[in-house]
Amino acid sequence: MTRTIATLLILAALVAGWLLPAAPALAQDKPPEKAQKNSVYRVDFAVREKENGTTLNTRNYVMLLDDKGSGKVRAANRVPIVGEKGTVYMDVGLNIDCDLRERDDDVSLRVWLEISDFAAPGQEKMNPPLLRTIRSEVQTGIPVGKPTVVSVVDDTATKRRYELEVTATKVK
Repeated sequence: MTRTIATLLILAALVAGWLLPAAPALAQDKPPEKAQKNSVYRVDFAVREKENGTTLNTRNYVMLLDDKGSGKVRAANRVPIVGEKGTVYMDVGLNIDCDLRERDDDVSLRVWLEISDFAAPGQEKMNPPLLRTIRSEVQTGIPVGKPTVVSVVDDTATKRRYELEVTATKVK
């Protein structure tokens, strides 16, 4: 019985010695896989406020997103509103949320834009203030490197129009 065990151990050692040197050679036959790097895009947003075809104001915002990336921009003032239960604060300004997905020759974007402002001068001192809000949600494809207007919203209370232009430029 001990002779059988000894024979099996010797046989196992020989088989292991025969197979193990071949294992590194088999691994070298296959080229090493490179880690796939995500593309990175610089996404530029230009929010234009127009009236009667004349540009009154342009605000620019930038974010870097990788493929399958998301980003947010917040530019607002915190306005106090006094109520029965005390003071609460509301953000008044601009919000941009963006999801980016790389496609063949372009990028797919989902963009949420919200602009809130006081409806008239001096409203910020009224309690509660009268606010107007412009919102747009867009899902579209845009060409890489080319400025593209993806949303146009007219203010229903004035003759103003808001345009959102997006440019996605591949960085790497």
